[in-house]
Amino acid sequence: MPGSEAWTAIGTVAMAVTTFAVVMLGLWNRKDDERRHRDGLRPICVLTPYDGVDPRPYRSDLLGVETDPSRPGFGIVVIRCALRNVGPGPALNVRIAFRLYSLGGYETEGCELGPLHAGEFRGSVDEPLRVAIFLRDPLRDQEFGQIPGGSWEIILTYDDVFEQSFYSMHPKHSFQMNRLYRESGAEKFTAPSQSWVTLGKGKPPAQSGAGLLVGFTGAKETAWQSCTRILQRTWDFFSKP
Repeated sequence: MPGSEAWTAIGTVAMAVTTFAVVMLGLWNRKDDERRHRDGLRPICVLTPYDGVDPRPYRSDLLGVETDPSRPGFGIVVIRCALRNVGPGPALNVRIAFRLYSLGGYETEGCELGPLHAGEFRGSVDEPLRVAIFLRDPLRDQEFGQIPGGSWEIILTYDDVFEQSFYSMHPKHSFQMNRLYRESGAEKFTAPSQSWVTLGKGKPPAQSGAGLLVGFTGAKETAWQSCTRILQRTWDFFSKP
């Protein structure tokens, strides 16, 4: 009968839709379980000042430089922080590098460190972290000695046991000087705060702009910064009484 055939067709479609929904729900639950499993073994590596307090405008005090006669062609950067893995899983292939905005965003080769177990830390007041840096153009002896007072960013990269990559970025400047904005009802400009550490998954940004001082020697203004500057000047011109 035509009516029974129609109901049969509807029932078949409904059963197919239900089956599809059950299968998709199962796949979603499995992926969710896998994601939770991986998150349960994710490392989180950060550099923390010895007293646990962000020195903010004095972050330059966290770095020092030394020479080592036994290592010609290399300089030693002393980091007055503890390197900690505060995540629940081990960190593998840990590397530390320096991005120097004072030298146009030049980034040093990553210095490889040993794996860090969950909760493990390296570095102390008596035995600070000492990272060897290869001195080559544009980083030479004179420029190397000026690293602490320049514009820099420390970049940590590391992997988990599933070969997923992560990064932690530590800028020198406590304010984002390249993102100035005018305070409401005031003539002066203010820069937004910038935390000591920024975490991310995958490769670190090629140039985040964190801590970049526009107009600083060697710093390059990005296209976005150029547009923002032009728009700000245009607004200032037309808003004058």
